[in-house]
Amino acid sequence: MGWNPGKLNPNTIRPIGPIDPEVGVVYFEGPDKKGLLTYVNFAMHPDTTGGTRISADYPGALSRRLADYKEPDMLTIFANGTCGNINHLNVQWPDRQHSPAEANRLGIILAASVLKTYMDLKPVTDNTLRVRSEVLQLPPAKVTEQDVSEAQEIKKRGSQAKFMEQVKAYKALDVAGRQDKPLEVEVQIITMGKDLAWVSLPGEIFVELGLSIKAASPFKQTHVVELANGSIGYIPNRSAYMEGSYEVVSARCAEGSGEMLVTSAVRMLAEMFKQAGSEVSKVQ
Repeated sequence: MGWNPGKLNPNTIRPIGPIDPEVGVVYFEGPDKKGLLTYVNFAMHPDTTGGTRISADYPGALSRRLADYKEPDMLTIFANGTCGNINHLNVQWPDRQHSPAEANRLGIILAASVLKTYMDLKPVTDNTLRVRSEVLQLPPAKVTEQDVSEAQEIKKRGSQAKFMEQVKAYKALDVAGRQDKPLEVEVQIITMGKDLAWVSLPGEIFVELGLSIKAASPFKQTHVVELANGSIGYIPNRSAYMEGSYEVVSARCAEGSGEMLVTSAVRMLAEMFKQAGSEVSKVQ
């Protein structure tokens, strides 16, 4: 398992896992049919501009293109899907992919998908909003006394230490400093009738976990949003812990934490879908 192997690296065999190609779209308009808001959910790191300056990256380009088509003052809200282990690089393509031009290229491609979606949108049949949340206690990653001792030595070396040495060291020191105290996180569900559901998760979530939630959700459309209501860093799926690499090495939560989030989200989604159906029956 390699992490960002570089362009045209001959040792690259295949991607280690799946992506989530779905572009989730929810559109809001006023009584005059004027576009007020387009919400877009997509699973890919918005880090294509590169450098150290502040940028809206490809969501900014997306927003500009949608406003060009709809209304100049229409708001676009972009929500990260579960992209903890998803970036934008095509390692088989030699072109440079860190620049404002690349952010514009990707934003235009994403905007094209949304523009095609506009013609297929259907009104929500029930706009009743429901909200539920659950606070979970995630176990911290396992750190030994030897890990802490080695981390202290690496810290003394400062910038002279290798990047991955620093990643492992600061993770060990952070986790040890918690003294086995669990990571308190919130899983929140927002639903609209039986058509729409939003799931918010508090960290950089591996895509496999988001796909599991979508597959189990009874709602017509489910948007899984990461880095919502706080963040505890990377949250890998269970099998990724054996593969290692940067995201797993830096994760502060223990193996199985991601599946705890999925279990909580899927249970609440099922309960809220059942509740929506029950209330519709009573009205009828």
